[in-house]
Amino acid sequence: MKIVHEPDLAGLSTLKMGGRAAAAFYPEQKTDLEDLARSWNRWGDRILFMGRGSNILFTEDNRDLVLVRWQEARDPFILERGEQKSVIRVDGGCPLPRLVGWCAKTGLSGLEALAGIPGSVGGAVAMNAGSHQVEICRLVTGLKIWTPENGILTLSEGDFSHGYRYFSPDTEVDEFLIMSVEIRLFPDSPARVFERTKNYYLQKKKNQPVLAATAGCVFKNPDRGAPAGKLLDLAGYRGRRKGGVCFSEKHANFLVNMGRGTCVQALELIQEAGNNVQRIFGISLDMEILVV
Repeated sequence: MKIVHEPDLAGLSTLKMGGRAAAAFYPEQKTDLEDLARSWNRWGDRILFMGRGSNILFTEDNRDLVLVRWQEARDPFILERGEQKSVIRVDGGCPLPRLVGWCAKTGLSGLEALAGIPGSVGGAVAMNAGSHQVEICRLVTGLKIWTPENGILTLSEGDFSHGYRYFSPDTEVDEFLIMSVEIRLFPDSPARVFERTKNYYLQKKKNQPVLAATAGCVFKNPDRGAPAGKLLDLAGYRGRRKGGVCFSEKHANFLVNMGRGTCVQALELIQEAGNNVQRIFGISLDMEILVV
């Protein structure tokens, strides 16, 4: 198991900012997790299970933070193949873009709308990533998770709950690592799946800063009314800048690190934007990105 002491958090998130943590563990197999469990109590209370850091804003004050990221990332494989539906299994550490591309080559439909979303498959499930009315957890039929207290647990479709940017096992666990995921998909021709995937990606690229240093959407959409991006736009935050960070010109709900942005600048701009949306529209926006 790879262990990095005092890792630079800026290199572990797509927003590319933050200080240093105490340590980062990269387990690759079951025995690594067993070793980690035996030493768990030595590492304190601030332990974060993470994927590829695509929805995290790290602050400078994390010297006591310990990170755990599942490293196994074999290609997906088909568990059940049928004319109407198939079930695949994919490692939690597999990058989501790799999975979406594999589905296109294999001729399995269902995840095309997630093209252009970074991060790992485990991270996507943990936050129920979605786009264009497609949410990944609606397609999940089972998964394996690990907790230091209970070891490896196998969950079936009725053993977890999910909602808008929300996922939780229906067991009494606080923190958990997603090792593998089973996903229900639908056979189609590779050419059609590829074409839909390409169209979704190009649409995202046109309307969102998919190639910039961001952490995805800053705020969740409210339950009713206009989405968060529209509210921020109307409040004057499209392109609004503070130091080295700004809200994107393409999409007002995406915070962009322009190269030298700091977490202090980011948090100040986010707070200012949320306060002004509340003042102008009377709507309190909840954060989608995780501040650590």
